[in-house]
Amino acid sequence: MSRKLLALALSVPSIALADPASKVALVSDPFYEVVREAAEISGSRLVGLTAYGATASKSSGIDVSARIPSEWKGGPVCLKVASADGLYESLNTYRVADDWLGGSSPLQYPSKNAEKVRAISGELISAILLRGDCASATGEAAPVFWGDEQYGVLRLLLNTSRAEETLLSFPAHDEFAEVACSPISSAARNAFDTACQLPEEIGRLERVEVVALSFKNGEMGREEHMVLFPGGEPGDDN
Repeated sequence: MSRKLLALALSVPSIALADPASKVALVSDPFYEVVREAAEISGSRLVGLTAYGATASKSSGIDVSARIPSEWKGGPVCLKVASADGLYESLNTYRVADDWLGGSSPLQYPSKNAEKVRAISGELISAILLRGDCASATGEAAPVFWGDEQYGVLRLLLNTSRAEETLLSFPAHDEFAEVACSPISSAARNAFDTACQLPEEIGRLERVEVVALSFKNGEMGREEHMVLFPGGEPGDDN
């Protein structure tokens, strides 16, 4: 994440922008995003939890929704979006209504660079919703559904510093085999470089702990423990 972008996000007051009836309201004002000429390397290991559909067919705007657990009600959440090459990034805080029952919700995404963002291939976009505001978001993550047509598989997107191999395991679910992740099919992989396709069964769980382990130059890296709230496929608005 860009230090400049984070500093800007922390220095500007948050003001609710969504319709008062909305259950998940955008509170960042202005909407924070940056289009760079030179890439910045991401410092985060967990970058995305994303399923994508087509975006190029829309004449304006970008459809974004998220599956949000009921226990996140009454609090802030942080939406992070980045392109694999690191040239595009956004970072915005939303607030979940006190009476949220859990489920899927559209998220306002008033990008001023919608045409450029729509031109990015879906497989090269990462998006993730983290519990907490963007200044103090936790490691708990919910999936983001990017695009306006039928979604593909849910993928975990990681920055492994160009690891040669990355494996996912699920400590509390012995019934699930390890997942072998794959490198992103792009030469420019500054924000994230690895995609892990989550099994369909895991996509139906409310909560799951995931451990990522990468190998580089024959050496094993540190384990990364993540708590995900897949919650199933996006449904009707709450």
